[in-house]
Amino acid sequence: MIPHINESKDDFEEDLTFAQDKYRNVKWYDRILLNKTFRVTLSLLLIAVACPLLIYHFIFFPSFNHPPSDGYSTGSCLAPRQSRLPCGVEAVPPELCHPQCCYDHQSHMCFHRFPSRFSYLVPTEWSEGMLLQPRVPTVPYRLQRSLTNLKLSIDEVSSSHLSLTFHHSDDDISGRRITEKKYDYTVLKHELSIVVNGPNGIIFNTARGPLIASNNIWEISFRLTNSSNYMYGLGEIPLKGGTTKMIYSHRGGLSSIPLIFAQSNNSYHGFLIEAMAPTEILIRPDNQMVIRSITNWGLKFHLFVGPTPADIMRDVKGMLGFKNNLEYWMLGAHVCSEGTSENPLTELQTFITTSNTQRLPFDSHCGAAPVVFKTDCDPDLVTLINQGATQLKNSNKKYIPHVSPYIKYTERITEEPEEVTNEPETRASERCFDDDLYEKYIIRSSNSSHIYQGEVGGNKVIYPNYENVSEEFMKSLWIYNTNFDGVILENNWPLDESKKDFVDIHDHLPYFNEDFEAAFKFTPKWNATRHIVIDDDQTLSFNAEELPEKYLYTHNEFGNQFASAFEKIKGPTETFSTSQWMNVNVVVNRQNIRTSWTNLNRELIEASLGGISGHWYWSTPVCGDTDNFDSESQIRLCAKWYMAATYMPMIKIHSKDVARDPLAFTGTDRAQMISALTKRMSLLPYFYTVLQEGPLIRPMFYQFPNAEPLRHLSTQFAVGDDLVIVPNLQPSQSHVHLWMPPGTWFDFWGGLKIDGIEGQAVTMTTTEADFLTFMRAGSIIIMQKNTQLTAELTRLQSEYTVIIALDCENSTVAEVFEETTTTEDPTTSDPDLGDEVNKKRTIFLSNTNTADERDKSKKVAEESDGATPKCYARGKLYMSENMTIQFKSTETELTISALGDDFGVICDPHGQIWSSTLRHVSIYGLSDDQNNYDDDRKVDTLINLCSLMNAKEIVFKFVN
Repeated sequence: MIPHINESKDDFEEDLTFAQDKYRNVKWYDRILLNKTFRVTLSLLLIAVACPLLIYHFIFFPSFNHPPSDGYSTGSCLAPRQSRLPCGVEAVPPELCHPQCCYDHQSHMCFHRFPSRFSYLVPTEWSEGMLLQPRVPTVPYRLQRSLTNLKLSIDEVSSSHLSLTFHHSDDDISGRRITEKKYDYTVLKHELSIVVNGPNGIIFNTARGPLIASNNIWEISFRLTNSSNYMYGLGEIPLKGGTTKMIYSHRGGLSSIPLIFAQSNNSYHGFLIEAMAPTEILIRPDNQMVIRSITNWGLKFHLFVGPTPADIMRDVKGMLGFKNNLEYWMLGAHVCSEGTSENPLTELQTFITTSNTQRLPFDSHCGAAPVVFKTDCDPDLVTLINQGATQLKNSNKKYIPHVSPYIKYTERITEEPEEVTNEPETRASERCFDDDLYEKYIIRSSNSSHIYQGEVGGNKVIYPNYENVSEEFMKSLWIYNTNFDGVILENNWPLDESKKDFVDIHDHLPYFNEDFEAAFKFTPKWNATRHIVIDDDQTLSFNAEELPEKYLYTHNEFGNQFASAFEKIKGPTETFSTSQWMNVNVVVNRQNIRTSWTNLNRELIEASLGGISGHWYWSTPVCGDTDNFDSESQIRLCAKWYMAATYMPMIKIHSKDVARDPLAFTGTDRAQMISALTKRMSLLPYFYTVLQEGPLIRPMFYQFPNAEPLRHLSTQFAVGDDLVIVPNLQPSQSHVHLWMPPGTWFDFWGGLKIDGIEGQAVTMTTTEADFLTFMRAGSIIIMQKNTQLTAELTRLQSEYTVIIALDCENSTVAEVFEETTTTEDPTTSDPDLGDEVNKKRTIFLSNTNTADERDKSKKVAEESDGATPKCYARGKLYMSENMTIQFKSTETELTISALGDDFGVICDPHGQIWSSTLRHVSIYGLSDDQNNYDDDRKVDTLINLCSLMNAKEIVFKFVN
């Protein structure tokens, strides 16, 4: 039987109803608490909120003194790792992290909060001369005291140039104000923050980062552009996050001006760091920059609004006072040998004779031996140097000695007399340089009681302080009777190879790392001191216990002071300098370059960035100049280096123990090296013309600022406006990629038209003997292919070859005429450039942009069968300040005119320095049926440029 319930249905429904009523009476919070799913979710949410807070308080904060008692911003430690700025020394244990900083226990990094608490306070609206007080009394470097009463000076230098100076209140610095400018700036109240706006947006922003100032360490951070844009400079294309650079003249340091080009919103602005003391520049991964300087003075920066890289370069040169003092012979090759020959004079004469036989072109030589000053007499060395200079003069070569700034120091010889007396006498050896007489000019040791002695090549040396030295002092050093045409100042960081112990340096400097150690390793000790020479009769000595007299604070000026002092020997001369500071009027002499494929590419990058930073005159050593050159395994690299040097502003061939001049090689290798030097000589008229108004070798972002695919290229370079080189910089490389610049391009040496659209990578085959060069359509280049043995002889005796690359696609003659009318007004001076530069600028612009010139061009167009030509090209040859030869071409004829009246440089038998004969014309871009070679038309002619003395123009028809 199936069991069954005895209760009735009604009784059961009554109980069910009661249970439902009880459920309805449960409170809402009981329902939440009794819901298991909700309880779990709520617990997870509480954990998710609580854990970060606990981590924030107990892990990232090394202390709990927050919120700050001063009422300003608290700052957060929750910043992305790539945006964190190191607070003092980055990698330290937690107990050494400043209490106002944050600490990441996982990466062991001490970093700034955002906003940083290390700032200076602006009590009211900022004004020039306002005193600023530190928010935090100590800095994160050994807890030194923060400097009080700082000042911020803002100088509106010009409409496109602004400078910012952070300095002691004792320094009397006051900025100017102008009414018309292309920028504006804001200094935020309370916690100091500076924002500078250019025409296209923000160009400088401290972004509420740290500003730290103490007795000998200053630090600031800022942004020049956002993380998605790029920066260029300091030897890098592009300047990438994670890069560290050191501003301190030393072996392997920066050669050029520390100028950075920042790209933002399709425009460019510039930032220049003016730092005399050792300064470290850190580029963070998000493009934020940190500058730390071991200075006791302050920090100074310059901002240039652009909007193009050329605008930035113009402002930099105007600020630095550029003088165009280029001599034509300086473009020729310079040779120097420091071999171990027992008879240097014989070796020098053999080289001169063989170079003439082998048709090796070079213009200058360093002579029989480099010059090192000595304290003792060495008549044999004097005779050797004088005779070597005479040999060069007799061979029609320039003499440019290599001179080092230190003095080889010989201890005085003291001898006991044969007979012992109560007061023994001493006898000093004969000395050519009396260090006792000129003691006030010599750098002292750290306690100022002794002359500082360094070491170079195993010899003891001493170092003059060349600031304000007398003419008598300099002539006591230069004991040679020979005259020199220029001088290469080498090792003038200055070099000191003495062993240095950096173990205890942290006890004296609050910040020191391996980058500073590398910079200090081969320079005089950081704590050496100087005398201040007021004049020839008065000397003020430093107190060695005070920081301002330490040598390192003015170390960067040494090279400039040596260059200025050297002029007291002869007067102004052509100076090549290994070390310079903010000086665009000396030739940059690259030194200590190791021979490698990487360094060959690096030299091209350095020269291109140096040129657009204001150093138009830049010398690079072919095949490097260190002792590590292997003449057997690096022959092909050396040959390629010669080919690259074809397009460098200036070059030198500097051999050490192993020769690397072309005569040291044989066969094909020698032929290729001499061919490269010959090609360079033939291109000097174009180089000389380009260098009158701009740098020679240029990065692609400078030459084509709007071509985005070309901006980051470091494998191809512009040479002036009209050439682009694409070197093969790998061993046995068989292909290169030409990233097409705007416009139409031809192979420079053959005339082949390159098919490709702007930004496209065109693959080109190449060989070890090639160095691909391309010419812009619409340009005319003047060469002298029949070269002589020197640059000056070549420009005087060699006939001209004109290469015309017609632009038949991208512009019409009418458009070119319209462009000419909108060029810069030559009668308007630029107040930033100075009188001398403005004079040359006015003459040059007048020679290329006059209304008379435009009328001539229109006449050419009108007389060409009564129709506007389909093709056009133009170029010029600069000869002197008042003589430029202008060339214009259509698809049928070449028109030549003289702009200026200094015909003596080409027609005066007694004053002629340029050839007057044009012999060959090559035309690229004509139709195939008009070419008489595969890709071009070559025509021989005989045109005497002196005909322009009696005619306004010469017209040569190369196609009937």
